[in-house]
Amino acid sequence: MSTTAPGALTEWPQDGLESVDRCPACGGRPRSLLHSGLTDRSYLCAPGMWQLYRCTTCSAAYLDPRPDARTVHLAFATFYDGIGPPSADEHESGRWHRLRRALRNGYLASRYGYRVEPCARLGRALVPLLPRRREAIDELVRHLPSPGNRGRLLDVGCGEGDFLVAMTALGWEAEGLEPSEAAVGTARRRGTSVTCGTLPETPLPSESFEAVTFRLVLEYLREPLAGLSACRDALKPGGVLWIASPSLESEAHRVFGRDWIFLETPRHAVLFTPSALEHLVTRTGFDVLEVRPSRQAQWSFRMSNAIARGLPPFRSAPPLSLRLALRARLADVRALRRPELSDVFVLVARKR
Repeated sequence: MSTTAPGALTEWPQDGLESVDRCPACGGRPRSLLHSGLTDRSYLCAPGMWQLYRCTTCSAAYLDPRPDARTVHLAFATFYDGIGPPSADEHESGRWHRLRRALRNGYLASRYGYRVEPCARLGRALVPLLPRRREAIDELVRHLPSPGNRGRLLDVGCGEGDFLVAMTALGWEAEGLEPSEAAVGTARRRGTSVTCGTLPETPLPSESFEAVTFRLVLEYLREPLAGLSACRDALKPGGVLWIASPSLESEAHRVFGRDWIFLETPRHAVLFTPSALEHLVTRTGFDVLEVRPSRQAQWSFRMSNAIARGLPPFRSAPPLSLRLALRARLADVRALRRPELSDVFVLVARKR
């Protein structure tokens, strides 16, 4: 199991692998080989060469073999390097940024019921006219309305706590679950409540949360059914589950194939299509409320194009050619009607 990824070790420890004889998302056995000979070409730190299989029952994809629980940390040696500071929209000063925040807060007040200053009422009329800005603000709060009397929220894979800080300021009692001790330390120094651990291994309090969120995290779980079942039990009746996940049916995956940035081998244990995730979520005890696109094809095309050209994407991704830039723009437009074509889709569900 050698690899060509620069900066990576040669092989994954042979005693640190586990076989996967059925789909972790649905339990089905029929499958086809989707990509072979995959290496870590994004963070350039994980050793090994990997195979990704497509479940012919539910359409999800999964690694076989995959890192076991004892050695999976080898795939994250530099994963947290270079995590950026909180959003500039939150913390930059100056008249322009204050105006942007005021318009954003005006929209949040009218759309989601949040009350935060500075607030410009014009935002509720102006922001909906700017689709990209509106989508960014919607995802800032993960489409969650104001909790009123301080509802409780859990963010799984919270990193250094940016989302927790933002939602605490908006009135939530926000807590996090994060496997990286370094990231947990940073999040705690920012005043957030974070537990170091993973799902489903870390016990969660029963019926304690109004919302549980996963932003580009569910695909890391080796046992997503067990992880979502733990979240269901931790949610109060009617609680909201919010998931953002890469789409295997995205236009960028169609264009770049094995070079698609979101394959993230071997960190991503399971990758979903919207239909596969809907099936899993419904099976776990949720009712799906909506599936919507999170449009970011320009970024995904640029990172994937760098990988295809043998470049480290996060350090030296060149601008897209006119042809690829136009194709990325078209992908984002088409995703408005077909969320599965978006590189990342958002699924919102409610505990049954």
